[in-house]
Amino acid sequence: MADDRLKYFDLLQAATSRMATNSFLLKGWSVTLTSAILGLAARDAKAAMALVALVPVLALWGLDGYFLALERKFRKLWEDAIKAAAPSFVMSPGPLALGDWIAALGRPAVWGLHLPLGLAAVAAYLQLR
Repeated sequence: MADDRLKYFDLLQAATSRMATNSFLLKGWSVTLTSAILGLAARDAKAAMALVALVPVLALWGLDGYFLALERKFRKLWEDAIKAAAPSFVMSPGPLALGDWIAALGRPAVWGLHLPLGLAAVAAYLQLR
């Protein structure tokens, strides 16, 4: 029974770790794509190109928030598993509500990177026009 509980906790931890890894990779891609697009905009002096940088910023901001919200759901599943007498091996954290996703978008770990990138794109647009 104890081995079953430990295995279930390992599965939940692996799922939570995947969400955190995905979030980390998205942040890296956001910086890379935004920097590359802004570099091209500056090189060619095209203000509209600077606004194109907002596309990956907003898309990856949304995905980053999604993975954070999903990670929080898995942490809740972990807390429920701690309280349970026997492991259920349920790996579905349940539906992700829009409010959960919006709350995750507003967390400093998410907006702290994506908002400055978006502001940089707007600033580059204003400078180049």
